[in-house]
Amino acid sequence: MSEYRLPDGTIPVLLSADTDDGLRAEGAALLSYLEQHPPVCPDRVADMIFRTRVARRRRALAMVTNRAELLGAVRAIATGAEDPAVVCTVGTASARRVGFVFPGQGSQRPGMGRLYYEISPAFRTKVAECAALFEERYGHVQPLHYLLGNEGRFADVVQVVQPALLFQMIGLAAMWQAAGVDPAATIGHSQGELSAAAVSGVMTLRDSVLVVTHRALLVAEMSPGGYSMAVLGMDREECEALLARHSGWAELSVVNSPHILAISGDRATIVDTVATARARGRFAKEIRVAYPAHTSMVVEIGRKVGNFMGDELSSCHFVATDIPCYGATLGTPLTPDLQHAEYWYWNLRNRVRFDRAVVAAAADGIDTFIEVAEHPMLQLAIHENLSLVPQDPAAPPRDIRVIGTSLRTATGLSEFTRNLATIAVHDRNYRWAALRTATGITLPLRDFPATRMNPKKLWAAYPADPVERSAPSAPPPQRLVESWERLDRRSLVPPRRLTLVDHTGRCGDLAAALVIAADRHGATASVFDVDAATADFDTAVILLPPLAQGADTIAEVATFFAERTWLPAVDRLRPGAECWLVTIGGEAVVDSDPVPQLFHGSVSAGFRGVGVERTGVLLRHLDLAATEAGPDQAAKIIAALHTKGTNEIALRAGKVHVKRLVRAPRAEDNAAGADLGHVVIIGGTGQLGLRFCEHFAKAGAGRITLLSRTGGSDSAATELRGIRARGASDIRTVRCDVTDADAVRRFAGDCADRPVTLLIHAAVNYVDAELTDITADLVATAAGSKIVGLATVLRSVPRAADCRVLLCSSVAATLSGRGQILYAVTNRMLDITARELREQGVDSVSLQWGLWSVAGPLDAAGFARTESAGVYPMDPVEAIEVGLTQQWGDAVVLSADWQLLNEVAGMYGQAEVFSSMALAPEPLATPVMAESIAAASVPSDTPAHEGSFSTRMLAELAKVMGADSAESIDGSVPLVALGLDSLQALDLRKRIKAELDRDLPVAAILGGASLDEVVLLMAENSH
Repeated sequence: MSEYRLPDGTIPVLLSADTDDGLRAEGAALLSYLEQHPPVCPDRVADMIFRTRVARRRRALAMVTNRAELLGAVRAIATGAEDPAVVCTVGTASARRVGFVFPGQGSQRPGMGRLYYEISPAFRTKVAECAALFEERYGHVQPLHYLLGNEGRFADVVQVVQPALLFQMIGLAAMWQAAGVDPAATIGHSQGELSAAAVSGVMTLRDSVLVVTHRALLVAEMSPGGYSMAVLGMDREECEALLARHSGWAELSVVNSPHILAISGDRATIVDTVATARARGRFAKEIRVAYPAHTSMVVEIGRKVGNFMGDELSSCHFVATDIPCYGATLGTPLTPDLQHAEYWYWNLRNRVRFDRAVVAAAADGIDTFIEVAEHPMLQLAIHENLSLVPQDPAAPPRDIRVIGTSLRTATGLSEFTRNLATIAVHDRNYRWAALRTATGITLPLRDFPATRMNPKKLWAAYPADPVERSAPSAPPPQRLVESWERLDRRSLVPPRRLTLVDHTGRCGDLAAALVIAADRHGATASVFDVDAATADFDTAVILLPPLAQGADTIAEVATFFAERTWLPAVDRLRPGAECWLVTIGGEAVVDSDPVPQLFHGSVSAGFRGVGVERTGVLLRHLDLAATEAGPDQAAKIIAALHTKGTNEIALRAGKVHVKRLVRAPRAEDNAAGADLGHVVIIGGTGQLGLRFCEHFAKAGAGRITLLSRTGGSDSAATELRGIRARGASDIRTVRCDVTDADAVRRFAGDCADRPVTLLIHAAVNYVDAELTDITADLVATAAGSKIVGLATVLRSVPRAADCRVLLCSSVAATLSGRGQILYAVTNRMLDITARELREQGVDSVSLQWGLWSVAGPLDAAGFARTESAGVYPMDPVEAIEVGLTQQWGDAVVLSADWQLLNEVAGMYGQAEVFSSMALAPEPLATPVMAESIAAASVPSDTPAHEGSFSTRMLAELAKVMGADSAESIDGSVPLVALGLDSLQALDLRKRIKAELDRDLPVAAILGGASLDEVVLLMAENSH
């Protein structure tokens, strides 16, 4: 049976609704059910709810251990009463942006981490990782002993205390993340900046451990000088006046908030100043910091800090990540232009401006601040600083929350669990799956009450013809070529927890090298174990062994996609995670690359199709050079796997290259210059084959032979009569199954006196199968005439010395779709085959055609589906003109709305290939439009200004959905949950473009965005 547990061991039972009345109704229904079904336990109820329901805006989370507690909690929810086991939303759940706040020194005590180390696996694992890094460099683990309170095994000195505090905060952050709370930003106070930097990924954990220790060793030289610090509850003017009347030395060193400051100086002055402040009725307290932190006195060790760490750090600069780290040294995010040596000197010397860091984070959208510490230290300061955040007077007050982690007096994780519950019920995007501790097959509970829906009608029946839906005019097809560009500057994601999938058992050396290299990068890596009950990884890396060029490609494809022994690792990834496929010699990136290995070159095309089917996980591809041993470049591979925002990359000579599609330059050499004495078209009586027949008949071909497995349909025969009537070519239809070697040999004998001068391979074996439906037989079917038949023809049929070969591939080889895995694979094989033929001296090209407007494997529903993704059917005459008369060479011929295609491809992590083709957002038409979009930050449930952007958006949405009124649409609910489908999203996009001259982010809508989020996203993109 599936089990869900909160960190303190209680069972989470979540009830939710759209209104307070609905929440009480949910409680009443569940209470009635429980009373009528006495055997049902909390575990079964929790499992049933999490498996079958989506958490809605009003939430109540019951945290119980037994049936009696569950009954009491549910009864309280049903009646609106309070219960200590229930945490409810205040207002409604919304998309929250969490900031982890890491305090500085002052709260330390021996044994501060023992409780969490003994109870929390996540805390224990991360602290052990920190301790291992420390021991490797310094040869002892005194900070760990201090953290656990192991008597007699540590010294209470700064070089032990500060690393122990870092261990503590890193472990507590891991505890939050394991419980489903991920930071959108981190904020660091003094020494806490090192923990914040490690968690955000702007520096590695190893580097943070080294820096905190060397930093502490340097300040230890100043500690015996009789210094101290104190916290004062007064404003800056009063503090400076107090210091001005004392003859000793002390400086204002910390500004936590306008009325919470700290001073550093010689201890006698600090003690006397504390006494004076208390005598005046002000809060004042000496804190345990034995060196003059954040004062001019630190200049004494400036030179030593300037030579900071030598070359021990993995980088001399911070790195760019998706999680900004706000440092109190400058009050701004840490950026790659900052050097470690210089910055950490500033961090010791400069006055701490925690107030600026909090205000900056809140101004950038952080609305939930979690203090990652054993006991709250900074919450008063955070609250006071939030009053300084600029507010739009016309907007409603922001709901900003400040939450702690636990209490110094805690004896278990109940305090942490309650704080977690508060986050979970208020965050619309909280990962409830993080609470799942065991998996299994559980039968549904019989007669379990259905979800209580809001009886208010959201929209009327869709009108028969609500608007005139004229077909959009398709953009003209364009000719694109594949280009690999060296990525000289790139952003990196924070260090990852990698699982290496060696499903073939032939990549052991590479996996072992990657495990070692990951540790040096600050990441972790382990080989995937399918039998492990739980797995601590956030990224899967599927390794493929090198293969010779003559390997049995069809068998390898069948093994990979039909047996799917690598799939369990993908299924264990949480939404938003990445899965990398690592191929070897699968791409032609630089001039020195050989022809791509057929399996490695084609498997990635099908892998992209898997990504379309599993939209929760981003599937990416890394290709290694066939001429470079994988284990030797393990460090470069690990770094490449941390590249941000790229789905198709290759590693050559240690350099990262990215794949792009770019517009092809025009050239004189084209298919019109080919010898058209004898044109043979494989698949000649299919719709595509007939289009080529007509084209070359008009071009004056002497003979055109159409090879067909069936001999052609009646409609094909009718069309051929028309083509013959309009041209002078000798057009023949030959019944020949190209997968039948005997049939091909017979045809070869018939044309011995007239060799082929232009061979066009237009056969299609379209197999529509999603991943779990693929079998070895389907792989063989897909590769039949497409690959095996082509090889048979090339081997047997006589060709003229200057014969050209045109292989008709599909854009599916570059942009796969649902059910197109095998279609993508086989078409990519054609692309590689064209390169192989050229290597053999055959004048061959492969053209990836987009969608044709003629009927084929994709019916009308398929046309609609591809149009909603930005791909349009091409007129055959226009497409062939672009493909065959502009240039003779490998290319993609495609008609698309590039910006929309880029957005939709981005949902599956595939946008970067088309990024150079996507149009930049159009500028705002008028200043008035800019003002109206700026007003879009007003939530939809507040009165909007007449004519504002959000109001007009809502009106257009109501028209598209056929709603009886705009007010009936809840702006906080995902639009797809309201029933908006991809075609309606496309319709809405056209309306918004026509009425408001703005581009709607369709990918965000299809990805689950609400109207409120779409409006805000468009407002952000307008600046």
